[in-house]
Amino acid sequence: MKVLFLGGTLFLGKHIAEQALNKGMDITLFNRGKTNPEFLKDVPGVTHLAGDRSTDDIEKLTDHWDVVIDPGTDPNDVERSVNQLKDRCNTYIYISSINAYKHLNKGPVCETDALNELDKGDYGSNKVTCEVIVNREFYDNSLIVRPGLIVGPDDPTDRFTYWPWRINQGGRILVPNVSDNKKVQFIDVRDLASWIIKAIEQGVKGTFNATGPRENLGYKAFILTCKKLVSPANTELCWAEESVLQENQVQPWVELPFWLPDSLNMNGMLDVNNERAIEAGLSFRPMQETILDTLEWSLHERNGNWKAGLESEKEKRVLEAAGNNAG
Repeated sequence: MKVLFLGGTLFLGKHIAEQALNKGMDITLFNRGKTNPEFLKDVPGVTHLAGDRSTDDIEKLTDHWDVVIDPGTDPNDVERSVNQLKDRCNTYIYISSINAYKHLNKGPVCETDALNELDKGDYGSNKVTCEVIVNREFYDNSLIVRPGLIVGPDDPTDRFTYWPWRINQGGRILVPNVSDNKKVQFIDVRDLASWIIKAIEQGVKGTFNATGPRENLGYKAFILTCKKLVSPANTELCWAEESVLQENQVQPWVELPFWLPDSLNMNGMLDVNNERAIEAGLSFRPMQETILDTLEWSLHERNGNWKAGLESEKEKRVLEAAGNNAG
């Protein structure tokens, strides 16, 4: 089995490539060589092709592959890739997003729901436009994967990582006091990669929402599980009302990940139906494993500035503003 990765060195692509190699697949990584350039370097069964697919470099792809995996967001790049590869691969896997859906105000969100308008230029519209481009040439031979929040070791977004890391730091921790019916959804990158490898082996085609877990998970249950697993003795969760957070300009989703106040009208982001993917073999490791492994990675391997989560000084200010209402 020969697999071409357009990219393949950052997060999901990296994990799929590692699992593909472990399965004995021959893999080709086509990218600019700027992100994680040492990844799988000089490893037997791995071909590295340097190039930028937004240029004529795409013409370097002259071999034939069983599968192509494309996480692209720019419709022009995807168009260029599809045109170059339409006679050079059997199956085209496109990594889309639940942001492709037009209505995320409430769930459950299903694969047949309305999609965003094409060619508007925003992230969700770009993903839909890319899907259309792929299916135009590979309709019966495409796998369109729509993940929600992908988490775990190597996550460059920090959105999930913040919670186990912050709770592990201890002290007074600002947490949104959301309603009991608020859900959390995410998928461990290793589980998503494993399912994509399984789909390649079994010839799965079609469009699938790929998020987890299998059962409903509440926001508070997730936070309390993190506390149980990773918190030191001095940890105090301070549950602040959403009104207090908003009055103090705390950014939903970014500064306090998974927090989507009702005023944003985006509850469907964390209420996506995954039954179709489960029927096609998607499975999930225990949440506890994802929490512990992500924490371990964040403490010993993660580099760079934080892209999500509250800065400590702002957290202290909001906790002071919340006063006795947070506790």
